[in-house]
Amino acid sequence: MSETTIEQQEFDSQAAESASDDAGHKGFSFEDMRLAVGDRLQVECPAARGVSRSVVRVVGYVENLSLIVTTPQARGRRIELVDNDPVIVRVFSRQSAFAFRTSVMRVCRLPFDYVHLSFPTLIQGSVIRKATRVRTRLAAEVGPDADDPAMHPGTLLNLSATGVLLHTRTSVGDKGGTVRLRFRFKLHDVDAELTVAADIRNVEREDDPDGGAADYHYGLDFRNLQPNDRLMIRSFVYQTIIEQPRHVL
Repeated sequence: MSETTIEQQEFDSQAAESASDDAGHKGFSFEDMRLAVGDRLQVECPAARGVSRSVVRVVGYVENLSLIVTTPQARGRRIELVDNDPVIVRVFSRQSAFAFRTSVMRVCRLPFDYVHLSFPTLIQGSVIRKATRVRTRLAAEVGPDADDPAMHPGTLLNLSATGVLLHTRTSVGDKGGTVRLRFRFKLHDVDAELTVAADIRNVEREDDPDGGAADYHYGLDFRNLQPNDRLMIRSFVYQTIIEQPRHVL
């Protein structure tokens, strides 16, 4: 895994670990972000540049004129931005995540590589709980064992860093039991798949009045997540909070 990718995942993981008491989405001022020299930002570059996201650091800013950041890089090479390229910037502070649109004013290479971005005027932000849930429609399979050919299909209706709400048409266990859960998602445009253990915290069954298959809703808590699995789930939650704030529950 490249250094850039590790830093990107660390950025996402720290953002997903925010610990406020509620979640909201509203406008903020530049001062609310409390940016300091050296702070990390995530920038989303134009598709034409061949790389979607990169982590940069704040060099400084001139109020109402320019935000100055290090030049975005990917795989150790500079991303060749040009003047007027549109850029989306995402920022994480201790309890909030922010996002704003800006554009490249000037790319500079002396005395080092850095970029002048236009000063942001409209900043959106989300105050995030540690276990914020996001609405999803992720395909899943669930059963007593990950290698059991009888694993049953289901759908993850919501997801947090600590658990999921699973919908199935088949009973897969009782409250207090443990299941194996396999699900797929897209993280920064890359397909990912995880298989994890989960404890059944609650079960709701809704019978079909016409005699069809019943609907089951399982509240599941992840059990003993591996560090990389935890990092990927938190990154996905954070990605959803920032990119689809209406999906926050």
